[in-house]
Amino acid sequence: MRLALFLVGLALALTACAGDDAASTSPEVEQLASQIAEAGANSVIVFLSDGGREYVATAGSPRPDADQRFRIGSVTKTLTAAIVLQLVAEEKLGLADPLGAHVPGLTPAVRKITVRQLLNHTSGLTNFTDYGGWLEQARNSDSTRPIDALRYAASQPLVFEPGSRHGYSNTNYTALGLVIEKVTGSTYGEQLSERILGPLRLDSMELATTRRLPDLDDRGENPNLPWAAGSIVSDAQDVGSFFSALLSGDVLSDDSLALMKETVPQGAVGAAGLGIFEVDLPCGAVWTHSGGIVDYLTVAASSEDGGRVVVVSLRGQPSGQLPDEQTLLCAGS
Repeated sequence: MRLALFLVGLALALTACAGDDAASTSPEVEQLASQIAEAGANSVIVFLSDGGREYVATAGSPRPDADQRFRIGSVTKTLTAAIVLQLVAEEKLGLADPLGAHVPGLTPAVRKITVRQLLNHTSGLTNFTDYGGWLEQARNSDSTRPIDALRYAASQPLVFEPGSRHGYSNTNYTALGLVIEKVTGSTYGEQLSERILGPLRLDSMELATTRRLPDLDDRGENPNLPWAAGSIVSDAQDVGSFFSALLSGDVLSDDSLALMKETVPQGAVGAAGLGIFEVDLPCGAVWTHSGGIVDYLTVAASSEDGGRVVVVSLRGQPSGQLPDEQTLLCAGS
């Protein structure tokens, strides 16, 4: 958690550093990429978009290209949430709809969980990735399907009564992917392409459908496990473009974006919206999501209006001394 907060702090520092003199920002981006690598991370990419001006820096060993793609992990959830909210706006789905209305065969306690509770992680569904033995078996099985992950999690006791508090769970977004498929009659991947990737021309972004991808040097992952909760692969520019479009109103209507920003307390830091998290700072609200998968960690953070977006992606886990993230928040504001 501290590493994710640190990276959000870096993102916030970068957005605050962006001023009228665009050329002065590029060294800041390079410096921060180097600092993350010096702390022990590998293959660091730092991307900044400020009012249409874009900067990217890389560091580490092996040092990635600026357009190198990476697994974005749970940042996928923000795209999934956007699709759900589009369907709500089209009146094909309701936030108060019970999960059991769209996905049959679940236990009575799970059937009553609502779409909103899935979106903001107040469902109480246990996180299937917390069950190491089941997870390892599922990873190694080519017959694993997203419904299998949901059914396994649904067979476990609820962590808390639905709606009573916040508790992050990947299972929530596996369930939402299945709801999307039931409501639309097409696959989650098709809906992702038709509603988000195509219209925004995110040509480097895709939903992984195979364990290994030719341009990624990693051990791979069974794509049917993270799926709608974490299987997307992208470069930094496309992640930044999506967050900019989302927060500026090019993906959702004003009403739908307002729904996405309705939050519940997350804990000590920030609040959870519908597929996105809010961090309130003296310089304004920042909307963010992080994701970890295989050996990748990604953080995307945007200003309230999408005018400033930062994407930080790295591989490995920094082990060096990191500065207190509080010193990086709203730097220069």
